[in-house]
Amino acid sequence: MKALLFKGPKKIVIEEIPTPKISNDSLLIRVKAAFICATDLKIFRGERNVKQDIILGHEFSGEVIEVGTSVKNFTVGDHVSIYPIIADGTCDYCLKGFRNRCVHRKTIGIDLNGGFAEYFLAPKEMISLGHLIKIPENVSFEEAALLEPLSTVINSIEKIGVEYGDNVLIIGAGPMGLLHVMMAKLRGAANIIVSDLINERLTIAKELGATCVINPKETDFPYSISKHLNYEIDKIILTVCIPEIIEHLLSIIRPQGKITFFAGSGKTCFSNIDLNKIHYKELTLTATQSATLEQFKKGLKLISSKRLDVKKIITCSFPLLDAEKAFTLRNELKALKVLLKP
Repeated sequence: MKALLFKGPKKIVIEEIPTPKISNDSLLIRVKAAFICATDLKIFRGERNVKQDIILGHEFSGEVIEVGTSVKNFTVGDHVSIYPIIADGTCDYCLKGFRNRCVHRKTIGIDLNGGFAEYFLAPKEMISLGHLIKIPENVSFEEAALLEPLSTVINSIEKIGVEYGDNVLIIGAGPMGLLHVMMAKLRGAANIIVSDLINERLTIAKELGATCVINPKETDFPYSISKHLNYEIDKIILTVCIPEIIEHLLSIIRPQGKITFFAGSGKTCFSNIDLNKIHYKELTLTATQSATLEQFKKGLKLISSKRLDVKKIITCSFPLLDAEKAFTLRNELKALKVLLKP
C-alpha cells in the first residue's frame, strides 16, 4: 500500500509498504478521507517529536474491508470514523470518562501509525474500547473525518461554559477558530468577536456567525476591544498560541470572566503576566487538549442531525501522492482544512 512516512523536519515521503495483515481480533479499513491537522504541521516543521517513519494522520475515516473472526459488531462495508486514542481503560482518568487524559495514552498518527495511507489496521484495543465509531449513511466520509477536530472544539466550548447571552472573543480564524465560531453560535452566544491577521479568514468567520471581526494589523487590537464595543467580554478562547497578547486579554475581559487555551505551541510557550489581574478580577484560566469519547459522539450527533455543517471549513482536496504540496499549502496558511484522499 502507499503511505505517507515522516522522515524528519520538512521531509515527508510517499512509500510503498506492506499492507497490514489482520489478526482474529483486528480489522482492516480502507481510508477514504484524511485531514491535515495543526499537530501534523508541528511535526512537519520539527516542533514536535515523533519517531521516524511513522505514518502521520489522526483525523480520518474509512470503510471496513476485512474483519477478524473474533471481532463482533463490525462487518465488511461498515463506514467508520476513528477516535484516535488508545487508552488503558483502567486508570483513574479512564474510569472517570477522560480517556484523553489516560496515563498510558497513545495516539494514532503520533505514537502509532495513522491514516495517511491507503489502509489502516484497527488494533484490538481500539475495537474493545469502542474507539471505532460507525457512521450513519447521511454522514459523508469527509464529515466523519472531521469528527476528531470537532470533538476537541466541543471539549473547549464545554470547559469554558459558553452559553446563551455570552460575549465571546475567539483568537484565530483558522479551521479550529471557525469551528469555535460555529459552536459558540449554536450554544447561543450573543456576540462572537474574532481576531485574525488574514482578512479572507475573517470574511468566512462573519459568514459562519461572527458578529465582529478584527485584524490586529489594521487596527489596535486591545483598543478595538475595550473602546469600540459597547459590551464586556465574558469568555475568551485562544485557538492559536500568542503569549504576548495574554496580558491584554487579562485587561479586557470582565471580572469573573474565563479564558481558555485551546492551542498548544511548538516546543515552548512562555508568558509573563500580572497575577494580580487574575486575583482581583477573579478570573478563570483553563485549557483543553483532545476530547473525550462522549464528546466525539456528540459531534457525530451534531453532524448527522445537520445542526452543524463542518464541510464549510474544507478548502481543497489532494490525492495522497500530492501530500507534500498539501502540507506546504496548509503550512503557508493558504488553506483551511486540507483533505488527503488515498
